[in-house]
Amino acid sequence: GKHVNCRQTRRNRAEILRSRVDSVRVLGEALRLVYRPPEVWVQATSLAIYGDAGNRICDESGFIPDEYPTDVCRAWEEALGEAIRPEMRWVAMRIGFVLGKDGGALPTLARLVKFGLGGKIGDGDQWISWIHLDDMLRLFLEAIENDHVHGICNATGLQPVTNIEFMTSLRKVLDAPFGIPTPAWLMRLAAPVVG
Repeated sequence: GKHVNCRQTRRNRAEILRSRVDSVRVLGEALRLVYRPPEVWVQATSLAIYGDAGNRICDESGFIPDEYPTDVCRAWEEALGEAIRPEMRWVAMRIGFVLGKDGGALPTLARLVKFGLGGKIGDGDQWISWIHLDDMLRLFLEAIENDHVHGICNATGLQPVTNIEFMTSLRKVLDAPFGIPTPAWLMRLAAPVVG
């Protein structure tokens, strides 16, 4: 699907939604034409389905209706429910914030820290449910190979951290002595400029 690291214009949001839902629908249409479908369908989705949860516990009753990106994730998973064949095992992996040395969000965040911009964003209380890229790949492999894995899985580490905890740890690992905090108003102002 279209990468979410883009300006959140109406057009880009529509393309993000379309790219996820349409790709699942096309695969579902193709499955209806085959004699023997695959045994399992493992689909990436997102923890963004829970919206900006703050300090609340997230479960299947905790979705915030008509909120972006919750509505994108719900439509994505609904398309999966319509696309799979009844005899197929399916897994929907709701992926958290992916971190890896050569991929995910870490290289971008590491550059910010090296430039001294690795402080908290806003009040720093935003929760980050993260997973290392290698662990995420192992979860996908487990979902493919293990017949007991079925349904919705949250692909994330066991304990989320706040933005301030995350940035403090990242500065420590990168041996950065300080990180200038970014006020929320400045982040909103800068986001369109940096994309």
